[in-house]
Amino acid sequence: MAEAQAHKILHFVPTIGRLSGGLAPVALGLAYEQQRLGLQTQIWSLDTYAEIEWAKNIYQELAPNVNIFPVLGPRSIGYSPLLEKSILGPQGRFFDLLHQHSIWMASSRATNRWRQAFQRPTVITLHGTLEANVLRRSAWKKWLGGMVYEYRNLRAASCLHALSENEAASFRRFDLINPIAIIPNGVSETWVASRRDARQFRERLQISFDQRILLFLSRIHPKKGLPYLIEAASQLSDQLGGWQILIAGPDDNGHRRGMEILAAKRGIENLIKFIGPVFGDEKANVFASSDLFILPSQSEGFPVAVLEALGAGVPVITTRGTPWGELRDERCGWWVDASVNGIRDALREAIYLPRTELREMGVRGRNLVARKYTWPRIAERTTALYSWLLGTGKQPDFVVVD
Repeated sequence: MAEAQAHKILHFVPTIGRLSGGLAPVALGLAYEQQRLGLQTQIWSLDTYAEIEWAKNIYQELAPNVNIFPVLGPRSIGYSPLLEKSILGPQGRFFDLLHQHSIWMASSRATNRWRQAFQRPTVITLHGTLEANVLRRSAWKKWLGGMVYEYRNLRAASCLHALSENEAASFRRFDLINPIAIIPNGVSETWVASRRDARQFRERLQISFDQRILLFLSRIHPKKGLPYLIEAASQLSDQLGGWQILIAGPDDNGHRRGMEILAAKRGIENLIKFIGPVFGDEKANVFASSDLFILPSQSEGFPVAVLEALGAGVPVITTRGTPWGELRDERCGWWVDASVNGIRDALREAIYLPRTELREMGVRGRNLVARKYTWPRIAERTTALYSWLLGTGKQPDFVVVD
């Protein structure tokens, strides 16, 4: 790794705070493991100081150097004059390669300016931001941002980073002809190996050990498919007497209230608990308490929540809108149509399995993650990608150039 030691990498991540979802553990985990491989990494973010301190507390072992830049105007736009000034000064000139995470914010202007000023490589990880349902949301803002800076940013990137082959195909449908590196997300080895306390969480929520838990943990957002779960659960309500459905995660623009109303209309409000966002040790304990995890999303890039569930030894139900056919192949979960019927049929099968069989599925899932999806393995691939782009290594076999 002698060549990698000289590489200085800037990760630009709009947020690693409480509203970042899966972006924080991904960016922090990747940067941390790259440091261990000898790269010099920094994260630049548009978060506030308070949010950065929160993130460092939650992700203690994943805290590389983080610089923050104030935003002028709405945070959703992400315009930072200081960022744009700094990227062209000595701070920006220091880096050999810029790796941008997510798009559709004015901060992409800084990537464009850095690329043009220093003629150095840029990598963009889109994290599902070209999915059709994402493009439909705030479409006017994305159209305007695309015309002003984002389309130029995407087309000029040295390489686009896709989390799966399906996401890579979406780049080509968007008429992007850049090289594409297909590298999945990961989780920390600490997450896979850590011990968790199921008793503490169950006692706090007054859920007995006889009652089984079906967990949803993600942003409460329209694309996550919660109506599929609620409708399916209502059709199986007579068979779910021994189960408690927990909905965990931050509310996105008031979507939680709509889901609470839908559950009440279907008469299953007592079957479902909305418990809000969970982080750190509490998140680990939620997974330890759960018998089954579900993510009924319409579409996803490579959801961290599925990796976290499997890494915690919990079998998973998710949809073909995610790239998780391995659940079926490795016998650690269900991979079904993104529909009420698909979710209902998987639930009907899963809820009748004994706990011992679900635990065996969970062990297979944990082994899969340990074998393929921990950050050291993912970081090695990104390091090989950087070396190729910087002219010190050969083209990796996971890079698609046609």
